[in-house]
Amino acid sequence: MEDISFQQVFSRVYNYLCEAGVEMTSDRCRQLLQLIDDAVAEVGESADRNAGSGQPSGSRPLAGHRLLANAMDKLPEYFALPEASIPASAPSLCRGSIGYSRRG
Repeated sequence: MEDISFQQVFSRVYNYLCEAGVEMTSDRCRQLLQLIDDAVAEVGESADRNAGSGQPSGSRPLAGHRLLANAMDKLPEYFALPEASIPASAPSLCRGSIGYSRRG
């Protein structure tokens, strides 16, 4: 599997926030950059700890994917995401709603 770049991580998190209904103002973009900066620092610290453990590099997830997962996990700490409301799958059925007329 190919590793993803920092730009792809930013784009994915940004698009997720836009699709979730968060209006991306300049302050929120700076907040997003801070979130990614904190995620980069955390992923870097864990990579430094694992480097000394003697694990082969193939056994660890790729850095970009770890960064994306870490950034997505941190989202609720930085942004108030709107609650997802799932609509009813169908309206309730009643005899009059399907168009049958009464036979007399």
